[in-house]
Amino acid sequence: MRLRVGDDHRLRHHALTMALNARGHTVVATACDPDEAVEAARQHKPDACLLDVSFPHANGLNAIGRIHEVSPDTKVVMLSGSISRGLVADAIAQGAQGFVGKEKPVGVIIEALEMAYQGHLAVDLLMLQEVLRPHPENDDPLWMLKFLTEREWEVMRCIMDGMSTEQMAEQLCVQRSTARTHVQNLLTKLGVHSRLQAAALMTAHASAETWPVHMR
Repeated sequence: MRLRVGDDHRLRHHALTMALNARGHTVVATACDPDEAVEAARQHKPDACLLDVSFPHANGLNAIGRIHEVSPDTKVVMLSGSISRGLVADAIAQGAQGFVGKEKPVGVIIEALEMAYQGHLAVDLLMLQEVLRPHPENDDPLWMLKFLTEREWEVMRCIMDGMSTEQMAEQLCVQRSTARTHVQNLLTKLGVHSRLQAAALMTAHASAETWPVHMR
């Protein structure tokens, strides 16, 4: 996995780089602010990017969309000293594939990067449940769709097409066990218990504009 690391803490930055190299990954660039992170993504097209939420004079969240503009396949994982439901929700809504606290051991941060690279949403389970928990002021039945990963949208399409697990695995070029995991992740985010319920939810409330542009 080729990575770009952007962290304002020099010692942690060094420890991360050494640990990533030891696990067979390659750090292709580092950055000290969001603008450098975007430029590094444009030049190197890394598989994953670790980006600090807070820089001295900038907000890392604002760089997520810009990174995806210049390197659409790069998975962005946010690193923060403070974690709240709103902050995590904002990061995911803007396209982050993961969110991890700075207090976590280096190994946990690397696991988040690896999870994101594999297409999973790398967020602590309890925090993810809080983020996905419906709030009284939200009356949009499809509000949770903004948290779906690209892979989960592909799984949704397979479900809407009535594919079996075997057909889905073949379509996505993954193992059946992996396909089942993707389905379960999708159902969890939608707050439903079966593929039939997921399909019914989309049929009742979704339109062509609901889907990502490239899937319409």
